[in-house]
Amino acid sequence: MKLILQTSMLAVSVLQGGPMVWVLLGCSALGVVVFLERRLTYHRIQINTTALLGGLKNVLSQNNLVEAIGICDATPSPTARIVKTVLENHQLPREEIKEILDQQGSEEVARLERRLGVLATLGQISPLIGLLGSLVGFMDTNEVVTDHHKHFSGAMIPLALGLAVGVPCYVGYNHLVAVIGSVVVDMEKAGLRALRMISDMDRPVRKRFAKSKLVKKTDQTKQS
Repeated sequence: MKLILQTSMLAVSVLQGGPMVWVLLGCSALGVVVFLERRLTYHRIQINTTALLGGLKNVLSQNNLVEAIGICDATPSPTARIVKTVLENHQLPREEIKEILDQQGSEEVARLERRLGVLATLGQISPLIGLLGSLVGFMDTNEVVTDHHKHFSGAMIPLALGLAVGVPCYVGYNHLVAVIGSVVVDMEKAGLRALRMISDMDRPVRKRFAKSKLVKKTDQTKQS
């Protein structure tokens, strides 16, 4: 009961900090929503890359390219989409495939970083909004100030709240950036491994093609 009473008194004190308090509470709610939405999205797209590439290697060893692409389609992950890009363009030269991968990778990173700027912005401007609220509170002298301690503490509420909102937003932003970094590393590794698997898959085909071409040329020589 005592804890509930203290919490109620604290909430009342915070709400008496002026209009900027409401702005900061709105920033806090927006930051929580953006962080949770992004974190859940990243959790869904993180997959076991080793297992995915192992399954694709078994399928590609049988030259079953269609099934391999189907596996990538069924996997909701940017890593799977990168591998799918390699498989769909396997007939192109290696350098062209790398250029396509760079473009696809840039698009995937942009998709991953969507709405991260909101968190970064909240982390930077929330303390400034709090500072502005405190300055407004200090300048609010419509009445004669008799209790200087109360006036000072009330004016400092927006600044404290601004820091309480800005710091978690900035920490959450850095955490999400680190998660994106690990996803990008997985994408790059998967793309390179997919290129090697495609090379291994195409090598027997090339050998059979060269052998048939040599046999055909030998037969033409005999006939002449």
